[in-house]
Amino acid sequence: MTSTYQRLLALATGFCVALTGCGDKGLDKPLPTTSARLRVAGPWKNGAQIPRRYTCDGANTAPDVHASTPSGARDLALVMTDPDAPGGVFVHWTRWGSHSEGTNSFGTTGYSGPCPPKGDSPHHYVITFYALRRPLGLPPASDPQKVVSAIQKSAFASGSLTGLYGR
Repeated sequence: MTSTYQRLLALATGFCVALTGCGDKGLDKPLPTTSARLRVAGPWKNGAQIPRRYTCDGANTAPDVHASTPSGARDLALVMTDPDAPGGVFVHWTRWGSHSEGTNSFGTTGYSGPCPPKGDSPHHYVITFYALRRPLGLPPASDPQKVVSAIQKSAFASGSLTGLYGR
């Protein structure tokens, strides 16, 4: 292949991924698991349809979600993922501490709502809270891989809220 052809192929591939929504910037490692459970509440019931205002088709507003705080927790962290994304687990949001937010798999800081490829079956969007033994100690805009790695080292309890969204 010529280098011009390779560049055009790479550009076309990137363009196609951008058009289809959640792409191939998934997590390299699995999310942490814990034996202790937190109660998580939000603006939709677990397993229900996510209201449009929280998605890329609406206002893309971050949902107001809360978790119970167990004794011994020094901090809470949140990770919102789409495990149904074509390229693997796609991170839509990380948050910890006093409202610090990390970058998401779109490459932006903060919340980016559900935006599955048009025509896909509804995707599952999972908001997981983690109770932490110690603060993460990460700066705002930290990469999702670093956030998940730091959570893995400190989490002792977790709980999730799942919503569905399709386009």
